[in-house]
Order: sequence, then C-alpha cells, then structure tokens
Amino acid sequence: MPGLSIIDLAMFLLETPERPFNIGPLILLDPPARARATFADRLVAAMLRRTPGAPFNYRLRAPLLGVPSLEADPDADPAAHVHRITLQAPGTFAQLSAKVCELHEAPLDRSSLLWDLYVIDGLEDGKIALYGKTHHGIIDGRGFVQAISNWLAVSPGDRSVRAMWEGVPARAAESAVRASVTGRLSGLLSKVRGTATSAVGLYGMLAQQGLKALGVRGVEGMSLPFTGIPRALAGKASSKRSFAYTSLPIREIKAFGKANGATLNDLLLVSLDIALARYLEERSERPGKALVTAMPVALANAGGGNQIAVLQFPLGAPGMPATKRLQAIRAQTEAIKRVVEKSSSDTVMLYTTLVHGLPAMAEKLGLKSGLAVSNLMVSNPFGFPEKRYLMGAAVEMVLPVSVVPAGQLLNVTAVTLDDRLQVGFLAMPEAVPDVDKLARYTAEAFDELIDARPSPAAKHAARKSASRVHEGVSEVVPYTRKSTDSRKRARRTANQI
Repeated sequence: MPGLSIIDLAMFLLETPERPFNIGPLILLDPPARARATFADRLVAAMLRRTPGAPFNYRLRAPLLGVPSLEADPDADPAAHVHRITLQAPGTFAQLSAKVCELHEAPLDRSSLLWDLYVIDGLEDGKIALYGKTHHGIIDGRGFVQAISNWLAVSPGDRSVRAMWEGVPARAAESAVRASVTGRLSGLLSKVRGTATSAVGLYGMLAQQGLKALGVRGVEGMSLPFTGIPRALAGKASSKRSFAYTSLPIREIKAFGKANGATLNDLLLVSLDIALARYLEERSERPGKALVTAMPVALANAGGGNQIAVLQFPLGAPGMPATKRLQAIRAQTEAIKRVVEKSSSDTVMLYTTLVHGLPAMAEKLGLKSGLAVSNLMVSNPFGFPEKRYLMGAAVEMVLPVSVVPAGQLLNVTAVTLDDRLQVGFLAMPEAVPDVDKLARYTAEAFDELIDARPSPAAKHAARKSASRVHEGVSEVVPYTRKSTDSRKRARRTANQI
C-alpha cells in the first residue's frame, strides 16, 4: 500500500473549500485542419483504451481510527473521470480561462480516483483544450511534468495515443526514502534515529533564522517565518480563482543569465518583482519594504510523492533598479540553496509542513486575520525542451494550474515548452484584481531587465546574432530596441488562441 509523506498527508488534512489542493495542466492543441471536426471525440475514445497507473489508480483510504493512506484500485476505470465540454461561440481564451477556474475551484471527490480530465472544444480556430485536475496529495509538480512528458509525443508523426492517467515510473529511491506517515509518527514517539536528527536539524534552522533576525554578522539563513511580510496582495480567503498567463523567450533568458551569472529562476523572480512593484504602485498599495516569496525546492535525494521544501525569502527592496534587484534576488536564492544543501530532506520537509500548516489551521479555525507565509508563491517544475504533439495535433501551450495555499493569495508557476517559458498566474480575484495585467507587466519587466545596462559579458553576448541552436551552441538575437519590439509581438501571438 503506497505511503503518504508528511506533506502529502497535510494536503489532505488541511484542505478546505477555499483551499482545494488541485493541480493540473491546461494544454492547448492545434489539430490538423482536416481532422478538427471529430478530433476531440476520437482523442477521448483513444485515451480511454489506456489503463490507469500509479498514482492515478490510487484511492484515499481514511479509517475512522488511524492515519489515512493510499491504496491502488485494481479495477480503476478512467471512463467516469473523463468529461467533454463545448464552449459557446466565440470560444475565446477568456472563456476557457473562466471555465477552467470554475472546474479548478471544486474539491475532488475523495471516495473515488483523485483526478478528472476535461476535454474542451468550441474554441476559436478549431483548437482543443485539455485540463487535468488532480489532487496534489498524490503527485508533486516534478512528477506531474514527468506524467505529461510520457503523455505527449515528441514527433508529429507519432500518432500513438497515450493518456495522462498512465502514471509515472516509481523512483528507485522511493522504498528506501519515502516512509509512510504511520512510520514517521511511530518514529517520533519512539525517538528512532532519523526523526530525532530531523528535530535537531529543525531547531538548528530556526536558531539560524533567529540569529539573522537579530542582525548577527556572518549568519546566513532564511528570515523567521511569519515576520517581515508586508501587507500586499492580501485579502479574505475565497474559493474563487482567476487565471492569466504570459510567456518569455528561453534563449534570451539563458543568454542573459549566463552573461550575468544568474539562473532562469533568478530572472523569472526579478521580472515578477518589477511587475509587482508596478502593479501595486498603480493601485496605491506598494509596500515600504521588500515583498516575500515562497519557493518550492525539489529535494534531489528524496523519493516519491511530494518530496519538496517550500522556503521563503525577500525579493528586491522598493526603488531598486533592475540590475541591483537581480543581484539582491540572486544572493537570496543562493542562500536558500545552501540552506537546503546543509539540511536533510526530512528536516526541510518537516519545516515546510509546520510553516505552511499553521496558516491552514488558523483558517480552519476561522481566525479572520490569518497568518501570512509570504506575498506569493513562485515555482518552476522543469518542463519540455522540445515541441510536443498528441495524436498528430501540435501542442501550442502547456500551462500549469496550481494551488493557492494558506498564507498566500497568488501562485505563479512556470513550465518550459520548446523555446518559451510559460508563466501561469492563479489568484484569488479579491486580492489580485486584473491578474491578466500582472501577467502582461511581467513580460514587459523582462524587457526592462534585458534593456538595462548589461555587464561587459552581456554586451558581448548581445552582439551575437541568429536564433538557432547548432551543434549545442546557442546564439541570441541582439538586445536592441528592434528585438524588444519583436519579443512583444511574439508575446501577443502567444497570448492569443
């Protein structure tokens, strides 16, 4: 019987109508012109011939006395979990987004398989959308990317049809590393080796954070949880969601990052930070100190399930120019990496569960003020470095639709597809009105960062031309105003169906 990790269990126990733990992809397909009229129905029929695999064949077993667990259903039938929807004309992206938010808001039925797939037609230009809603307690973002990668083909000539629910291969380390909740709780009571070590490690992390808060020189660590978080993007928890997206050019991100010693995540974070500053300034809500973000970090030595740490750190201070903001954020992400490297997986998972569990418990108890963990959550669970296809249809978009956990009201999740970094924004609309504006500002902030004064190495990279990858060496379009305009045109195209 599959075990639940500490974080898996928390996702089931702390779920509320306002905070459903649903995640899943929103995929946009462009079927061949001659096959569009019947494509959606033929795709459903072909997928239903595929057998569910782990974790999509799991059911939740929740005894009256004892700890919940997962069990594989040998008779799992996907037919009851695949739904057809047709949008009314004109079938715009706004209509699709509203429908997906409506579906995403409702918790899944725990008495059945913990997922649903919606196949949606009626879109402009005969396109088809797929939305796969799955409980986060059975799969993490990295695992879901693997499941989607197995689902989608890498060649338009590959007409074989697979399905989301075929699952992912078990990780080799799962049996050794992923202990069940029952085992972990028993270990806590008996103080077995490993549990005690995790507790000591947790005390050490909190001690480092306390020393940093006191301003002790030379102390590196994260800020104390629930402290120093400005009041921004705040509001009352609600079941309602709004969704928007943008996309950024991978080649330019990587070239600029390499020239400036920054990662893709660093550049995403600084673009978001610049965009948020503009967004809050327009609303007269810009805080007087740095926003705080939460960032999931995959644990390299962990097994299956949700084996992640979600850690918090400040972004750039108000008024910082783009280049200084990048330096500040890069320093913070490097410090977070060192914290994870120095701590065991169990320690940071225990820390994550406690820090994110307290705000959820406060909401369940009806405390009006709640506990803020951060102003937003930002994650980037890998992606797809090449074009993808399904039954001959080109995949135009794979957008992540994720969770807005307690203590936050905005989730930003990025996934790569071919030469674009797709960025999805899921928000509670009362806290983040006009989330589509924030998505647009993020793309414009990336342009601002690229057009800021680069380092000498960046200037050298900018003088290179062409936009192809040849024998493993990538070249970038020059960073000129003309190329900036081209980027904006590309984004406008990407944001249309």
